[in-house]
Amino acid sequence: MNTITIIAYVVNCSVCLTVGLIFLLTPAQKTAEGKIESFSMARMCLAGSSFLEGILSFFTVLRILNHQLYMPLNYFTNPLFLYFAVCFDLTASIYLLHGKHLSVRTIIAFIMPVVCVWLTHILVYIPIHGLNLSPSVYNAFLETAPAVFTCYMLYIVLVIEGLGIMWFLSNQISVFRQHIDNYYTGEKQSRSRWLIAVGLSLVLYYVVCIIDIALFDPTLDNIFMWIRSSLVLVNGIAFIKCRDVYWDIKPAFVDMDVDHGYIFEPVLKTDHKNNPNNAADATATAIATSGANGDTSADANTVSPENIDAQHRDAFASIDIIVTQWTERPDKPFLKESITIMQVAEQMELNTRLLSNYINNVKGRNFNAWINFLKVEETKRALLADRSRPLGEIAYEMGFTDSAAMSKIFKSVEGMPPSVYRQTH
Repeated sequence: MNTITIIAYVVNCSVCLTVGLIFLLTPAQKTAEGKIESFSMARMCLAGSSFLEGILSFFTVLRILNHQLYMPLNYFTNPLFLYFAVCFDLTASIYLLHGKHLSVRTIIAFIMPVVCVWLTHILVYIPIHGLNLSPSVYNAFLETAPAVFTCYMLYIVLVIEGLGIMWFLSNQISVFRQHIDNYYTGEKQSRSRWLIAVGLSLVLYYVVCIIDIALFDPTLDNIFMWIRSSLVLVNGIAFIKCRDVYWDIKPAFVDMDVDHGYIFEPVLKTDHKNNPNNAADATATAIATSGANGDTSADANTVSPENIDAQHRDAFASIDIIVTQWTERPDKPFLKESITIMQVAEQMELNTRLLSNYINNVKGRNFNAWINFLKVEETKRALLADRSRPLGEIAYEMGFTDSAAMSKIFKSVEGMPPSVYRQTH
């Protein structure tokens, strides 16, 4: 059994250290201002969590080779290392999802409870055993009442903070999805989900780790170590594969007032270049304020003309004219398969943030939903214009990837698939 266990931990140590070294030694990309790019920062954070896992596996191998019990590490050391690895990966997820960076005060407040428990654990060990770091002595210490108390304190803190991490990550994913849907349609909007998948795969890894620690079974531990090694390798490859996706959607976040982060109170870029509708840009701040909290859904924040003064009503009317002219263009630009809000804003000669908030607050939809609505309206006309025309041909013309994608979006807007709509109208 010891041989099998050693092999499992050596493999895990090798995989984690190799992935960590690859991530750490890959040259970091920098911005024009000399700052490290956020994707490189995410890679360094993942390297840190991989090193923690590899180091712990290395010390476990040393324990086994010295004929010392290694399972007692599950009482305190493994959960502690796991927590700090989670912190690294949570930070990586924030960078990966273009999230709002945490302040130093928030980071300190977050890790301080665990650090205090850790220091307490050390302080109750030293009076009893001094600086003796022998594994057998430490194993004996873990059976004492003070050690058991600090272990339970650690578990309580980790459960509370774990729930906070899950809430924070789910909120971050929600904000990311809303923001992407407000800037992209088609392929870019779909591919962006791979970044979320990487974040969720990290969560899966830690679920496996928690189960492994909690079961406290040597036989199952061997199995879980192979699973953990595989997940580290898969997550590392998935992260690298998502590099192109990350850079592809980054333009949606370049106008934020924090470095590569999500901004909850956006600062508008004023752009009057070739724009004859200065009244619209003049009220950009007023329109943006209604959506400054980052909400991109149609809800109570939707602004209607009767709720605003005459000046703002004129501004909305001015933007309405621009938007209407764009949607009625003969070339139907909204039928492009993967159109972005930046492209639309450029065609309308409007500020991107202004257009985004206008669509959210006046049209009551995010950009992706608005484009899909326009496509569905055009699809309805095509369905009734020639009832014998194949759905696949219509889907291609309307900018959908295939008839299945068209049917899914059509049903979400109209409540029925296009084939049923054609039969009942």
